Amino acid sequence: MEIQTMKTLGEMGATAALGISAVGSAVGIGMAGSAAIGAWKKAYAQGKGALFTLLVFVGAPMSQTIYGMIMLIFINNAVQANPENWAAYLGAGIFGGLGMATSAWFQGKAGAAAADALNETGKGFANYLMVLGVVETIALFVLVFSQMAFVSVK
Repeated sequence: MEIQTMKTLGEMGATAALGISAVGSAVGIGMAGSAAIGAWKKAYAQGKGALFTLLVFVGAPMSQTIYGMIMLIFINNAVQANPENWAAYLGAGIFGGLGMATSAWFQGKAGAAAADALNETGKGFANYLMVLGVVETIALFVLVFSQMAFVSVK
């Protein structure tokens, strides 16, 4: 296989890391955002003020896209140095992106529940945020452990 083909296939992994993680972020943000909008509607209907802090839950899944971008840069650099390992980079991008996307998806699901609960009770913000942080940790593990795997591939 020629070098340019190997680089292209490896770079597809880099792009997959970003694209797939961004899909997860979009889904998670959409779920948490829908719940926040419903909570605000309920608050307005009851004559209460809307809690601005619900936006924290809505925006939380966005960070997985940033991790996907970091992974894209890391994979692209690795591809330029060792294009013969293209299959490892392609696999890391696809499966790393899926791991980050799943983290974002479920962070959005947890964020939706948090928005509903905080709006209903006005209590528990720190507890809900900790749950989102635990879910976020999975995306960080995927990013760091993938990078560790690249070091061993060289």
